[in-house]
Amino acid sequence: MDEDAAGVLGEVAVLLDGAGVPPRFRAGCHHSVSWFSHVLAAHLLGHAQDPTVPLRAALAAAIEDVRALHQGTCDLDRGGPSATVVAVRRTEEHLEHLVLCDSSLLLHGGEGGVMRVTDTRVDEVVRTERTAEAIEARRNRPGGFWVARHEPEAAAEAIVGSAPLARWERAHLVSDGVTRAADLLGLHDDASLAESLTRDPQAVLSQLREAEKALPQSRRPSKLHDDATVVTLCLAGSLGRS
Repeated sequence: MDEDAAGVLGEVAVLLDGAGVPPRFRAGCHHSVSWFSHVLAAHLLGHAQDPTVPLRAALAAAIEDVRALHQGTCDLDRGGPSATVVAVRRTEEHLEHLVLCDSSLLLHGGEGGVMRVTDTRVDEVVRTERTAEAIEARRNRPGGFWVARHEPEAAAEAIVGSAPLARWERAHLVSDGVTRAADLLGLHDDASLAESLTRDPQAVLSQLREAEKALPQSRRPSKLHDDATVVTLCLAGSLGRS
């Protein structure tokens, strides 16, 4: 089952990548990762509709909402499902963004310029820790990495910013299953990935799957085929999927 969730409502778009951690690290919750990512995406879309509410505050409120839905039936102290988050909101002159954990935002300009926003803290932890238990011990901890789970304080750790609309034509919200085309497989750099996603996203995904299958055993990640989701937004005119 696809554990990613995405949506567009009004001037807001979100993409969440459900974190496929081993079940023992979310043993306190009987809900699926897919349930969590989809429900959190819906609540985040709702809270972010008010342009006076900062995106970090909107995410914190959404996390609190979802926690309230299952903390009475789940022992969240023993762990629960989590998700990465990318959110954008268009104002009159800017595109606001929020990125938490290893999904990414690719802003694509008309003349080929690209800006990528990624939270790299989880990659830094994975490079330094040897076991899954050690990595999990640094989830949502100072000096570790942060992801949307049941702690609203994680929202304060998200990367936020804004970019002038006049500079960018499209925004690609992508899960790390897509950016591995650049980061793991070397099929693209950020600029060619953004261009290819604009031109033919299905071809990008097909090429990605073939390259994953061709990886030698020594270079294969623990999950050979990861969920790969992209939301492409045209920033001129009505905000919506391209």
